[in-house]
Amino acid sequence: MHPAHRRVSGTSFVKHGVLVVRSLLFHVAAVMMMLVFVPAMPLLLIPDPRPSRPFVRAYLRLLAFLTRTIAGIDHRVEGVEHLPPPPYLLASRHESAWEVLFFPLLFDDPAAFAKQEIFSYPLGGLIARRGGHIAIDRKGDLAGLKTAFEAAKQVVAGGRSVLIFPSGTRFPEGRERIQSGVAALYGLLDVPCVPVRLDSGRYWPPGSWLKHPGTIRVRIDRPIPAGLDRRAFSEELRARLDDPA
Repeated sequence: MHPAHRRVSGTSFVKHGVLVVRSLLFHVAAVMMMLVFVPAMPLLLIPDPRPSRPFVRAYLRLLAFLTRTIAGIDHRVEGVEHLPPPPYLLASRHESAWEVLFFPLLFDDPAAFAKQEIFSYPLGGLIARRGGHIAIDRKGDLAGLKTAFEAAKQVVAGGRSVLIFPSGTRFPEGRERIQSGVAALYGLLDVPCVPVRLDSGRYWPPGSWLKHPGTIRVRIDRPIPAGLDRRAFSEELRARLDDPA
């Protein structure tokens, strides 16, 4: 093998080793940090969610600190000036678990549509329920969908924004898929829809425990006004989420 090739291979091996070590340290630190919050977990059992919210936000802020300092993943938010006064419908690309964890900090804690299975998890279910998030059955049961949409309507009536991932699942590549129910929800809520693009899957890839250092770019687009018909809205939202700029 040519000496230059050996140097390149050796450099790649070292980089991968550093990546593995940093990812391991991040996961260990995240678990240890969670143990610090164990004394506050009984607050999740209280019917009133307000006492637990400061602890959940503190946990997320510390997790963001570990993500930045150990895993080397930072983020940059562009287009904050496009956000209208709440409530609004936040429609984001979904590339990884990163946006599920940290959007509550970036967008003033919107109520998020979450898959039904999350609400059955011992800890995750408690956090989701106390956070006022909305369970949705991905199988498309009409009665369940109606219940979820009515819950979203009540959330908006209370002045809180709603977060939805129009693709319905993590979808890092290709043309954005817009589920048919998203347009129906937009029409029901009658509030502006704010499209959000991001590239979190590049650094926090789904299905992998490795965390790749870099800066996640979150791009907030100008809002789509309320009142469009379903077809026009779906086409506009898809175009906005597909736009790589």
